[in-house]
Amino acid sequence: MHRFKIVIVLIFLFMNSCKESSKTSVKQNIKDSIVSFKFKPPKKIISLPVKYRIRNNMFSWLEFGVFIDGFENFTKLNQQGNLVFIKDLETKAMTLSKSNYPKHIDLPDIRSRLKVVQTILMQCRFHSENKNWEELDSSLQNLHISYNSFISRIKSVNDEIILFKVKD
Repeated sequence: MHRFKIVIVLIFLFMNSCKESSKTSVKQNIKDSIVSFKFKPPKKIISLPVKYRIRNNMFSWLEFGVFIDGFENFTKLNQQGNLVFIKDLETKAMTLSKSNYPKHIDLPDIRSRLKVVQTILMQCRFHSENKNWEELDSSLQNLHISYNSFISRIKSVNDEIILFKVKD
C-alpha cells in the first residue's frame, strides 16, 4: 500500500511537471525614467576661446579655464549621466568663487552672476538626485541662461577696458 501511494505521487508530479505553464508571462517593461524622458536641446552657450583669454589677461586664471572647459563639456554630454557632471561643475564653481580673480574682473556683478550659476547648479543636482526630470530640464535651461549671463558680463568688462584704455 505504501508503494502504491509513492507511485501515485510520482505520477502526479510527473504529469504536473510536463504541463505547460498556464501562467501568462508578464513582460517586464521596466525602463529607467530618464531614458524615456526627452530633454530639450541645450541653449547655445557663449564660448571664450583660449586666444580671447590670453588677450584679456585671463589665461593665468586657471580655475576659470577649468570651469569654462568643464561647462562646455557638460553641454555636449548625453543627459543620462548628468548627476556626476553636475556635482563636478559644482565643485569647479566653488573653487572658482574662492579663487583670486584678476584685478580687472574682480567686480561684485561678476561674482554675483557666478553665485547665480552655483545656485542653479544646486537646483539641478537636487532635481537629478530626486529624478524630477521635467524640473531638471527646466533648471538646465536656466543654468545655460545664467552661465551665458556670467560670460557676457566678463566679455563686456573686457570690452570696456579695451574701449577706454588710455594709450600712453
